[in-house]
Amino acid sequence: MPPRFKELYKPLPTGRDVRQRRLSQEAQLRRFQREQLFMGKRLRFRASQESETESEYEFTPSDTDAIRRGLKSTRRKDRAASLETLSAKLEQPSEELRRFVLEGECVDILVELLGTTDAEEKLQSLWCLTNIAAGEAAVAERVLAAVPHLLALMTSDDAELQNQAIWAVGNLAAEGEAVREKLFAGGALRPLVDVLSETHDAAVLQTACFALSNMARRPNSYFGRVFELGLPGTVAERLVEFKDDAGCVAELAWVCAYLTAASSVEQLDQIMCTGAVDSLLQQALGADESVHAMLIPIMRTLGNVAAGTDAQTHALVGKDGFLGLLIRCIESTSSRALEKESLWVLSSVTAGRKEDVDAVVDAGAVASLTRIVLKRSFDIKKEAAFSLLNTAIVGQRIADLPNEQLVPEFVEFVRCQDQELVRLGIQYIALLFEHLPDRGGARLLRGVTGGIDALEAHVAVAECDDARAMASALIDEYYVDDA
Repeated sequence: MPPRFKELYKPLPTGRDVRQRRLSQEAQLRRFQREQLFMGKRLRFRASQESETESEYEFTPSDTDAIRRGLKSTRRKDRAASLETLSAKLEQPSEELRRFVLEGECVDILVELLGTTDAEEKLQSLWCLTNIAAGEAAVAERVLAAVPHLLALMTSDDAELQNQAIWAVGNLAAEGEAVREKLFAGGALRPLVDVLSETHDAAVLQTACFALSNMARRPNSYFGRVFELGLPGTVAERLVEFKDDAGCVAELAWVCAYLTAASSVEQLDQIMCTGAVDSLLQQALGADESVHAMLIPIMRTLGNVAAGTDAQTHALVGKDGFLGLLIRCIESTSSRALEKESLWVLSSVTAGRKEDVDAVVDAGAVASLTRIVLKRSFDIKKEAAFSLLNTAIVGQRIADLPNEQLVPEFVEFVRCQDQELVRLGIQYIALLFEHLPDRGGARLLRGVTGGIDALEAHVAVAECDDARAMASALIDEYYVDDA
């Protein structure tokens, strides 16, 4: 579910349709990049061999032949050595090894080894398949042939085998919609939910969450089935049981983040009724700001709820500690990702009801947002600027903002190359001109060196008709006294 920013170029928006205009393409790109950072595929490394990985040109066809012979050997010792070597080489596969996976017998041999009675051999084969599934699309999709075996091993009594099989499925699910649909058609969703519901092993639970987070990514055709299987309720229950394990809480939070991101209004209400959001909020309130791995998915979940209906946003704002947590996190300079996520949440809250904006102002958010706009880099400033503009528009609080401090910064926005920042700067100046009495907006702009020049320069080069028209109107109004 995307965040909500008030529509640009409408200082006095009317109608509920304005609230639905939420996210710029650039903001979507930023979220996608952060998502890839935190929820991408996961290799399994052999730490003892990490420094021994050979470069691509050192891996030759003869090396591939040696691995193939070892995997096919009748001697367990030879097979074990080849499996260990192969799994390590797959961490950074050479072109020669890629050919062995794509065109050779590699996956067929590994699948065959999954059928042995030797648990260690199965585990090493799963390790190799997991790393293959973590590769590029063409390589990863070769592992689809092993899915029936992976699903069977997901119910194994051996926790290590179970964990590794789920890990491989999770990597496959991250590959894209087509692969997720094949996994769903093959029956992968229910056993993953069952594992999450039944396991008492923290490592298995975390890996099941990783796989389910990837399965819950949109687009997919089976999202409703996730709710039919009771995944939101299961997540809520496990949050209570594993509340003292930060790693488990973080992975469960990612499941919540993906569920809330794609939910309908009714589904989001269902998630909130399970108590999962309340549990995550309590976890965040008790966490140190340095626990970024847990706080980021929690903040993503809260942001998805805040981007819901007015009633859903209002319910979140009313939860004890929520606004205090939000302000604490937007002031966190130890993690840019956490700071951006938190600012995104605040922009959604301030795009809701006036009473919620008033609560944000009363909590002291304006001072924090102003400090960000004054001191941080442009990408962070932009996130804070959305909330300040929403505060002015929805909360009708433009006169309450520290405008003398803010005007120079918003003029700098007009001068920059980022078109979204330019539009923010122009809209802010328009708000000042329209709502401050006695031409207070024009006076503030005159107090900024080169302020009117920035608007005039924009009119000369602007590609956006709306931005040019608004800037031109502001220039005309600025010079009214000189007419």
